[in-house]
Amino acid sequence: MRFANGGFLFLLLLIPILHRWWLSRNRPARVQFSLPIPDSITSKSPFRIWISLKYLTLGVFLFALARPQTSFRQVERNTSGIDIMMALDVSASMNIEDLADRSRIEVAKDTMEHFIKGRQNDRIGFVMFSGEPLTLAPPTLDYGLLLRALHQASIGVLKDGTAIGDGLALAVGHLKASKAKSKIVILLTDGDNNLGQIDPATAGELAQGFGIRVYTIAIGREGRVKIPIRRRGLLGGEVTTYQWMENALNPELLQLIAKKTQGKFYRVTDESTLEKVFKEINQLEKSEIKAKEKVRFDENFQFPLRVGILLLLLVQLLERVAWRFLP
Repeated sequence: MRFANGGFLFLLLLIPILHRWWLSRNRPARVQFSLPIPDSITSKSPFRIWISLKYLTLGVFLFALARPQTSFRQVERNTSGIDIMMALDVSASMNIEDLADRSRIEVAKDTMEHFIKGRQNDRIGFVMFSGEPLTLAPPTLDYGLLLRALHQASIGVLKDGTAIGDGLALAVGHLKASKAKSKIVILLTDGDNNLGQIDPATAGELAQGFGIRVYTIAIGREGRVKIPIRRRGLLGGEVTTYQWMENALNPELLQLIAKKTQGKFYRVTDESTLEKVFKEINQLEKSEIKAKEKVRFDENFQFPLRVGILLLLLVQLLERVAWRFLP
């Protein structure tokens, strides 16, 4: 609430001064009214009620003169959002625990979740791929649905292998008809393309043709690494053993795709670096939001004005009728 003529509220401070003046004026001598005013006005005196009503009436009128107003803010937002497809590798090698004793897929999913929660006006979709791709969520503003899809992504559901070209092509297919001002794909993988029907370079050219930028992320270490193998033990518990394997990456291919589509390539070997990568992408791809604020003020002086008039009529009625019949 605000007051258009707030200066009238300061006049309320004069009421106690006026009351003290009235008391001092009426103590030395009697003033002839229809009924005499006693020398000592007690709290039970009808005259105390009468003078209080007069002061209350004056205060209510001053409050009305101050013109209380309530404001209503209306914000018009024009949002030019970004359409994003996230493509996550879920091949068996994503189980490798070389990121601070956490698996690659755990770290990737946690970081993607934080990225999604940091967006507001962008449609985001999610594709997972290994030897074949699968859409878990098309571009949507329903981030709850998107996060549930992300949590469902797991290793072993799809044919094993790494079909980078198929995964990228599927993500591009979801964005090709988009009318967003910016369209991007975030592709995260830990291996080289070894399966699929579409060559990754061809998928990159497809993205370039539709004006889609591709941010490629190579996660994990190369060379000889240990992959955990979990089995159920004889006594019902889980037993974890490790198997050595060769992990091969093709950073040159990922760099080529990113460069061709005017995106960016990132090499990640630890969890903190991956978080920095997604923060950088978050800063590079910002939605354009234009806000226009309108403020409307509604007058609220009518109610205190009506109350003041009723109190004034009550005071006049007491002076002219009720007080005359008091003992």
